[in-house]
Order: sequence, then structure tokens, then C-alpha cells
Amino acid sequence: MLDLSRFQIELDIKKLTPYFQSIPERRIRFLMEDLNASQLKEILQTIFQEDRSIHLLFVAAYIHRFRRYSAKARIGSSITIRNWKEYIVEGEAAHDGVIYAHVKRIKLDELISYCIKVYRGHSQAYIVFYDSDFLLYVSTDVVDIIGDATAIKSLKETYVELYDRLYDDFNHTIRY
Repeated sequence: MLDLSRFQIELDIKKLTPYFQSIPERRIRFLMEDLNASQLKEILQTIFQEDRSIHLLFVAAYIHRFRRYSAKARIGSSITIRNWKEYIVEGEAAHDGVIYAHVKRIKLDELISYCIKVYRGHSQAYIVFYDSDFLLYVSTDVVDIIGDATAIKSLKETYVELYDRLYDDFNHTIRY
């Protein structure tokens, strides 16, 4: 699996989402219901820059009883996928698992297009986008951003009226 240790998270569909693996100083959350499409686009353009390589990691398929089942992520309807690498993570039983796909060099406008589609209610994948500075987890409910404490503090100051503070008061990560 890819090393996402610089964000201090482990991407695993069976574990907590990246937001809950991170500490409050290194994360910020926006609720989709509190955003409009232009605000979402602005946030994405703020954290991701055209000159930095953006990567995509998503659940492409599941393995159950040695059979592969597509996750039907429909990523390709927004993002051009030319070259990818798959990582198989076996489950507790050797015949079960999850297949993650890693795609390098995603275009910012394609990332924005995908996120706007999710915002509008299109089907979503278990997906993260990341570059050297930020990791973005997006779903129909939330936009979660993980980064270093200084960058996240700046985002919280810029979007003070917009970001969700519900879990900011927790001084520890949630563990089950």
C-alpha cells in the first residue's frame, strides 16, 4: 500500500476515515450542506496547486471468495485514468480483500469536476486526493482536509465562518 505516513493516517476502508485518524490541529472539515459549488471549487483551488503533482487513491474493487467485484466507483466519468497501479489488501480471510487503485498526475480541473459531481449527489467512491502538502477525503456529506498544522491553521482562519468545528474540541483521535 502507499505510504501516507506524512499525513499520519492509514488509508483503509475498514478503519476510520482520515479525518478521525488525525489530530484537530492537522485537519479541517467542511459539511457539503454548508457549501455551494463555488465555495467548494475555491477551497479545492486553495489547497491544490497546478504545479504540484496530485495523486488519487480509491477503492477500485473488492475480493470475496476469490472473486473480484468492481466497486463501480465511476471515477472515469470525471477523471482521465491513463495509468494506474493496484494494491491488494487481503482481509482476515485469505480469500477476501480490497483492491485500491493509485493514479498519478491528476489534473486539478478533473479533481474539481469529480468533487462537484459528488457535491451534486452523484455516486461516490471511497477516495482521497493528495499532493505533497494536503490530503483530501470527499464524500456526499463532507470534505475533509489533512495537512500540517500551520497550513490547516491558515485554512481555519480563512474559512472561519464555513468550516465545521464539531470535533475540534476533541484533543485526541477517536479510537474504537
